[in-house]
Amino acid sequence: MRRFAIACVVALACAGSAVGAPFLVRFDVDYLGSFTVELHDDTPLHRDNFLQYVADGAFTDSFIHRSDDSVDIIQGGGYYFDSNMIETVPTPYPAVPLEADLGWSNVLGTLGAARAADPDSATSGWFLNMADNSGIFDTNPGMGVDGYTVFGHVVDGWDVAQAIYALPVWDATTLLGGAFANLPLHDTFDNTGPLLVEHFVTITGATVVPEPATLALLAAGGLTLVRRRRG
Repeated sequence: MRRFAIACVVALACAGSAVGAPFLVRFDVDYLGSFTVELHDDTPLHRDNFLQYVADGAFTDSFIHRSDDSVDIIQGGGYYFDSNMIETVPTPYPAVPLEADLGWSNVLGTLGAARAADPDSATSGWFLNMADNSGIFDTNPGMGVDGYTVFGHVVDGWDVAQAIYALPVWDATTLLGGAFANLPLHDTFDNTGPLLVEHFVTITGATVVPEPATLALLAAGGLTLVRRRRG
């Protein structure tokens, strides 16, 4: 069982929103460091769903399985290691309905909900927008585009996200399957030996942190985060 602790996340989220304190989740990434995301109250269904998976420990020992410069994202939350075997992250909760028209745009530095073709199919998967993807990922009713929900943004550790995005990417479909066509691996892998767990970009933990969110990243790193609402 990967469910370490099931908290009353929905009640907790409501209480947090009532006092105006945003939820921050820190991802610890093997030896690269950590990055922290602030979750948005504008998208409460995705926020609360994400907090459930964090409380379960679902992201511990998961890994970044996609780094795709064709759409400028890094993606995780779908797969984890269990005794050195790759397993799909369990998704015991109902899929989350699309909230793409309620919150933020898919601009640089935002946290989006991965999903299948069904717009209401988001579960544990997430991605970081490594560029302004509003033109391809935002809702566009005129074009029949459902869009992808943004439910958070990076407030610290953007350099770690960039370091992940800068890693070599390998097509591991023959070995691991179609989901791993853009698999980022540490520089220690050179394709001359076996693919080992330590070559993957592993999330060693994801925890809610009590510190208040800051805009230090914006000031120090030059990251411009623009909120765009659609009328």
